[in-house]
Amino acid sequence: MSLKVLKFGGSSVGSAEALRRAAGIVRDELPAGGLVVVSALRGTTDQILDACAAAGRGDLATAQTILAAIQARHQAVAEELGLTQAVAPAWPPLFTRLDQLLTGMAMLGETTARARDAALAVGETLSANLAALCFQGTFQDVRQVMQTDARFGKARPRLEALREAAAPWRQALAAGALWITQGFLGSSPEGVTTTLGRGGSDTSATLLGEALDAEEVQIWTDVDGVLTADPSLVKEARPIPQMSLGEAEALSAFGAKVLHADSLAPGGRAGFRLVVANTLRPGASRTEILPVPPARAAGAVTSVAYKEGISLLRFPASAGLEPPLEAARSLEEAGALRFGLISSPAGTLLAVRPETHAATEVLGTLAASGVPCESGWAVVALVGEGLRADPVAALRHLGELGQEPVGGLLTGSSTVSMAFLVPESRLGSLIPRLHSRCVLGY
Repeated sequence: MSLKVLKFGGSSVGSAEALRRAAGIVRDELPAGGLVVVSALRGTTDQILDACAAAGRGDLATAQTILAAIQARHQAVAEELGLTQAVAPAWPPLFTRLDQLLTGMAMLGETTARARDAALAVGETLSANLAALCFQGTFQDVRQVMQTDARFGKARPRLEALREAAAPWRQALAAGALWITQGFLGSSPEGVTTTLGRGGSDTSATLLGEALDAEEVQIWTDVDGVLTADPSLVKEARPIPQMSLGEAEALSAFGAKVLHADSLAPGGRAGFRLVVANTLRPGASRTEILPVPPARAAGAVTSVAYKEGISLLRFPASAGLEPPLEAARSLEEAGALRFGLISSPAGTLLAVRPETHAATEVLGTLAASGVPCESGWAVVALVGEGLRADPVAALRHLGELGQEPVGGLLTGSSTVSMAFLVPESRLGSLIPRLHSRCVLGY
């Protein structure tokens, strides 16, 4: 039997109505069983983080007020689904566990990454228990198989241990079981709860797909697959029916929000088909991300992506390479994303996006030390397998920029993308123009 893994994000299980829709999708997609991965109910993760922050400040009253709101919201959803009694054995110990964790944080006056992961696990487990009843499946705790290291908050999978632990799951699912489990969570070598960090739920689904020898992993979200451009800027943006793993990786790197880069790697290793579909419109277009690239016309561009909030640091040639490399290291350790490091006889350009307050502080320190720093830039990328077939096409597409102020061209190992830096103020007109000429061809 070919195995499918379905993953539903928080927006897809955020209400009783959403859970009913997801249940219909599960019935249609998994008539002979399979695995379903669910996130916490929409907004719950943020609420738990807020409660942890309050408890860490010693404000237990605020933390428990948030806990009460979480509990009331979950009970209301269960009541609307008619599952209040069915979920009663599972939920009270989870709410008690979260209360104990928050109380401990408040007593210590701090919130450790380990304690935060334990608290976040409650939200995922509440949701998975409810979804199991709603989907008429069986709850299984993902921590039985998702073996990770002990980096709390950003754990990495231990792939061999994960595959070994997944053996009983492979057997049961092959026999027709329908199991529902949590996303985002893992277990350290000592058996302590971890979380996979940013994009962790999607990554959980694809890692499980790899370990279980799945034929297909479906990511159910709130858009009709991966689009050719951001629809908020390009009204003609349309779903991409099929794309290569390389195209998906490039889009993820340069701003597309549908999939996180970490979730794509398991598909590359295992060769399963990855599908992105819309929970709100199950019959609408969907995107298949294939291990073998689909046919593309030479020079064709599949999508235009962008990322705002880029800062440029300029180092003179006299500084050499050590200062920009040290700056890049410090910024990345503080939580910045590096989009480019361009060195030439005229000097070195470092392009970064500070993702955390700590990274912003490092950026400010560098600027105060005399490093020229410019904010308000964006990185724009043209992505397509057609660029691999005709690399010179990338240069032809540059002609569409006209007199646009370009801060620099970014190159890397990918041959399916070309990226460049432009002022954020130009995105509103530039992205539609690039999409029209480079993607639609007119």
